[in-house]
Amino acid sequence: MARNLLFGLVLCLLTGCTQNLFQSTDKTKYQAFAPDPAYEYKLRKDDKLSISVWDHEELSVGSIYSVYSSGEEQGKWVLVGPDGKIGFSKVGSFPVEGLTVAAAQANLQRALGKWIVNPQVTIKVLNKEVTVLGEVNTPGVLLLQKERNTLLEVLGRAGDLTVYAEKRHVKVARPEGTALREMEIDLTQLDRNYATNIVVLPGDVVYVPARKGKQFDKKAGTSLAVTSAITAILLFTRIITGL
Repeated sequence: MARNLLFGLVLCLLTGCTQNLFQSTDKTKYQAFAPDPAYEYKLRKDDKLSISVWDHEELSVGSIYSVYSSGEEQGKWVLVGPDGKIGFSKVGSFPVEGLTVAAAQANLQRALGKWIVNPQVTIKVLNKEVTVLGEVNTPGVLLLQKERNTLLEVLGRAGDLTVYAEKRHVKVARPEGTALREMEIDLTQLDRNYATNIVVLPGDVVYVPARKGKQFDKKAGTSLAVTSAITAILLFTRIITGL
């Protein structure tokens, strides 16, 4: 009986650490934070861009056509300046802030068309990043490789949640102009299908707080380790001395 009770307690504790993240919920509370299905990233100040001009490696910057090696800092990208413009060969100062990548490519192709017949331009943003902080196994800045990245994918790339994560109060902060928009998400109440629609955008900050018992658990674990060590020493001493 006692053994069964102990087994049940241990099982309960273990499942508490790995509880199901997906349960039914009111989907409307997350609707306002989901981006428009037609969302496209728009270039910003301080963006780092690689620009490839097909068959014109002398113009390409930070691409496979570039004359610079990948180990060099200079020449790896073009920086969008405080004025929202980039400096580019042939065309000089060129405005890109607020444009989608496709629009910036089209504009640059038209500008280069004065010197090049049918130019083919590819622009890639190198610093589309999201910051993940708190109770994840590998917190830090993550580079977003895709156009659409869900919250669960980002948490997975951050090494998943730690055992101390407070899954009910995960926060996402999103800069919008000069304002900061925040949302709190309860991962234990997300519907499996709708969870894939919570999209994290470049510039977002994801914060996973620690549950309240974290410090107690750590202190209890330390105390248990010390007690175990003392017990082992006493037992070893008794064996040696024959007492």
